[in-house]
Amino acid sequence: MTIRLKEVRERSKMTQREVAEATGIPLGTLRRWEQHKNEPDSDSLVLLADLYGASVDEMLGSKFADKLSQLTDDERELLSLYRACNDKGREYMLQVAQVTAGLYSD
Repeated sequence: MTIRLKEVRERSKMTQREVAEATGIPLGTLRRWEQHKNEPDSDSLVLLADLYGASVDEMLGSKFADKLSQLTDDERELLSLYRACNDKGREYMLQVAQVTAGLYSD
C-alpha cells in the first residue's frame, strides 16, 4: 500500500517543516514516510489527516477518496461547513442550495 502523504500535504500547501512543527513529528521521520521508506502508525496517520483536512481513506488512496480528491476547494469548504452544522443547519443549507440551483421553491 502506498500512502499518499506528500500529495495530500502539498495540496494543503504545507511544508514538511511546518508539519513537523505543528505535530511534533521529527522532520526526518516525515521525510522517510513521504519517501515510502517507513510508514506512519495509525495514530500518526490520523493526526496528519486532521492537520491536512483530509480523510485517512484519502491518504490511503481508496476509490471513494479518489473521488473526494477531485473536489474543488469551494466544494470541499461547502462539505466541511455542512458537516459542521447541526441537523437544522444542514436542512437549511440544502434548501438554500436547492433554491440557488432552481430545483426547489417554497
